[in-house]
Amino acid sequence: MRQSDCAFSPAPTTISRVKATSKNITPELKKDLLSWTLLDDEALRAIANAFLPAKKQRRFTTLLRKAETGQLNAREQSEWKKLQQEYLRLSQNKAKALFLLAQREDANQLEGL
Repeated sequence: MRQSDCAFSPAPTTISRVKATSKNITPELKKDLLSWTLLDDEALRAIANAFLPAKKQRRFTTLLRKAETGQLNAREQSEWKKLQQEYLRLSQNKAKALFLLAQREDANQLEGL
């Protein structure tokens, strides 16, 4: 993740919106989101558009098919669990980035009124 230069500061509206969601999210997620408000839009878009590298995606698909048919050996089972965790982390990061981008867009629209 890349934090922008010192000239960037998160929009107060975005921070207040993240704090307002605290009733619906865990303290750990709230902390993550607040720290991510320091990232600029470019960095958030990069995270939101991230994918597993092609080689890992192919392996993920192969292991998924084998898992569905119960054909994973012990080594593949371990590899499958690691790939699932990596995919979950990537998906969670994408969701955080998209959430913050949406909050910023909403805040910008409100400021334009």
